[in-house]
Amino acid sequence: MKKVFGLAMGLTCLVASVGAYATTTPTGNLIVKGTISPAACNISIGAGGIIDYGTIRAAELSSTNFNPREERTTALSVNCGHTPARFGLTVTDLRAGTKVAGILGAGYTEAQNYGLGAPGGRRTGGYSVTLRNLSSGAVALAPIVRSSTASGWFAGDGKVSQAPSQHSWRSGSVIAPAAISQLNGIIAVRAVINRASALDLTGNVALDGHATLVLNYI
Repeated sequence: MKKVFGLAMGLTCLVASVGAYATTTPTGNLIVKGTISPAACNISIGAGGIIDYGTIRAAELSSTNFNPREERTTALSVNCGHTPARFGLTVTDLRAGTKVAGILGAGYTEAQNYGLGAPGGRRTGGYSVTLRNLSSGAVALAPIVRSSTASGWFAGDGKVSQAPSQHSWRSGSVIAPAAISQLNGIIAVRAVINRASALDLTGNVALDGHATLVLNYI
């Protein structure tokens, strides 16, 4: 609002100046300028965005079945200062070429399957990402999702599909992004290790999942 007010005052003064010299100058220039900027939102992920499963003993892993690990979580927050904004998240898997198809099991799509790397060409496994306990201050938020920026929104379950899917949140019954100035929630990750028979266990095998979260203004 301050930027709009300043633009209006500048226009009034410039018009008055043009009028004062109209009798002596045959032409004059009128330039209207200004910038409307969106809210400046910052995203923060707890623990530096690192989910660490520590050391996993090779002897714990099944040779014939996939090996699900315990769910681990970290905090997610978005702060837009005092300016409410409608925004969402897109997530890109930087290890998409290494995921193991079907490793997450029932209830998950391949768009929700993120790769854990493939040292020596052997795929380590996959993991899922889920948004939980979303809120803005004292207001609880419900997840919504759309398959692309050209699609409509529908109610989600918090499971995060990779880009071009876009994820946001609503505060009421209308399935549309809520205008909020802050967001708090939990990122839950569940890793599943490949069958031991598919891994090279003659040395250490690093879990190397890497995804980027991008904040989108809507």
